[in-house]
Amino acid sequence: MRLYIATKWEMRQEAEAFAHLAIRAGHTITYRWWEAEQDSSVQVSLDAVGVMQADMLVVLAETNQAYKGVYVEMGIAIGRNIPIRLVGTGLDCCIFSKHPYVQHRTLADLFVDLGIV
Repeated sequence: MRLYIATKWEMRQEAEAFAHLAIRAGHTITYRWWEAEQDSSVQVSLDAVGVMQADMLVVLAETNQAYKGVYVEMGIAIGRNIPIRLVGTGLDCCIFSKHPYVQHRTLADLFVDLGIV
């Protein structure tokens, strides 16, 4: 499955660790944004394309922070009918976290869903 992993820039190490596990389980990461420059116009375009190419958007939002870019990535996914798996309660303040395409999962449950063992 093609996955795009969304979270805050400050949590890029967690995104990369999740990506390594997903790749080992046979998944593809559509864009490894944590390997790029943070605030470039090129990265913004590649982020959007990465979401659009994904079969699933995985959102890591385990703590209550300002996940500004994640909101846009979720909007792209919802607009393209891409399912979203949301880990954590960090986006509970956002009405779109209750959208029908969004499933709230624990990290352990997501690992089982994706065959990451």
